[in-house]
Amino acid sequence: MISWYRELPFNLRWSIILIAGVFFLLVCEQSYWWRVREEYMFGFLALPFAIYVFHERLPQIKETLHYSPTHSSQPIWIPWVAGLGFAGASVAVGLGALINFEQGHSQPSSFLFSLSFPILLFSSILLFAGGYSSKKLLPLRERWKIICLLAFPSLVWVLSTPILSFIEKKISLFLLRQVVTVVFFVFDALGLFIEQRGSTLVLPKGVVGVADACSGIRSLMACLFAGSFLGAIFLRRFWRKILFIFMACLLAFIFNIFRSLFLTFWAYRNGPDTIAGSVHDFTGFAVLGLTALCLLGLIPLLETRDFEQPPLGD
Repeated sequence: MISWYRELPFNLRWSIILIAGVFFLLVCEQSYWWRVREEYMFGFLALPFAIYVFHERLPQIKETLHYSPTHSSQPIWIPWVAGLGFAGASVAVGLGALINFEQGHSQPSSFLFSLSFPILLFSSILLFAGGYSSKKLLPLRERWKIICLLAFPSLVWVLSTPILSFIEKKISLFLLRQVVTVVFFVFDALGLFIEQRGSTLVLPKGVVGVADACSGIRSLMACLFAGSFLGAIFLRRFWRKILFIFMACLLAFIFNIFRSLFLTFWAYRNGPDTIAGSVHDFTGFAVLGLTALCLLGLIPLLETRDFEQPPLGD
């Protein structure tokens, strides 16, 4: 591994050192949120998943680096865009470190680290990636192939970091409205007594407040994470990966609707106090489990993995 690193171009080696430092800051920052916010506990899987995917694709990366470099033409804007991306991401890392130093762990700093990491990595590949023992750049197609192979290990950190508060509130509010609307419609269509007052549902035995946790944003983020990993491992085509991730989000939303209907029916029959605690938590884990099972069932329908032609990336 050390000899492989020494054979890389000088600029790329220094970029790797910088990226490794940002990666260390990123993991340290995000691990705090994984501990204190239970909806992001799945983040503890980000590191082993990223290592697994990287290890699986390392032979392809090495094979691509063995491609004989040439002076192939490329659009003149590519080095400019990559350079601006590298400079902007470096500034963002410094800003994130400053925020972290002054405020401690915060969502903005974690977000800046998670966003800067893939930009630094991809920009470095576009700017400096050459073949072994050569100062010539790899052809643009080969550099793009390396970026695709490293897409999941680089971008997964965006999913495992807490969304900025104002974005999270807007998404949660949107999902919350859909949940309340569907539950009210179903009860009203069945002729059951129910009244809607904002995000509160009035039932014969009491009032049920649909909290942010019931909006489904927790299961949505976890299922988005799971769908990204499974798609990266089992699917080759880019459009199939995107479709698979979309299906993960859709299934999480649908199952959360069923969960909310079940909890409301339970409260309708037994009283609102009975849905707290184990019943509420069990149905939440059930959403994740059912979504994961459905995703595993979708994989053979979308594509049976061809081990002789491994995936090109995300």
